[in-house]
Amino acid sequence: MTDKPPATSPNTEVPLTPPRVDVADQLTERLAQLGQEHCVFARNGELFAVPVSAAREVLFDEVPAPVPRAPEILLGVINLRGEVLPLVRFDLLLGFEPRPFTPEDHVLVLSVENVHMGLVVDRVREVRPISPKDIRPASAAEVGRPHVKGFWEGPTGVVYILDPQSLARQAVAMTQEGFQQRRAQGFSLRTAE
Repeated sequence: MTDKPPATSPNTEVPLTPPRVDVADQLTERLAQLGQEHCVFARNGELFAVPVSAAREVLFDEVPAPVPRAPEILLGVINLRGEVLPLVRFDLLLGFEPRPFTPEDHVLVLSVENVHMGLVVDRVREVRPISPKDIRPASAAEVGRPHVKGFWEGPTGVVYILDPQSLARQAVAMTQEGFQQRRAQGFSLRTAE
């Protein structure tokens, strides 16, 4: 069996068969137009968002168990269906003064790069698509907040788009550094001092 070249019109060398349509390319383009889903939440009167691909779930009415001699970044831990989940003070990751935990706070569970943690936030507001073309790139230095990739001007104000990988790395680094400082001071989880 031999492949025949596409038929051409008698006056030109242009093939009469229609061009191949790549459905995957069309779908990718359409999804980009619609935007990536983001979880929008509030803390200290400001709005932030992370891609839902990093946001596993939202928890309410969770009371963390304290971890003895834990660094300030680590609020405590909760039992999430058999998994010990550390709760991280989102305030400290963004350079805010830490606020006390309240029962009204929400916990946004992030899963990034094999790191699972709960961020303590005021309230998760919504999940919404945000088109990449509507996100204005900005460095953390430009907006005065670490971990910011850009911002989006939404109907309720500016929403800072966060880099979840950067948040996770910083949370791990701050926790490890805090425990190392405690050990250097002679404290351990096993001692009463």
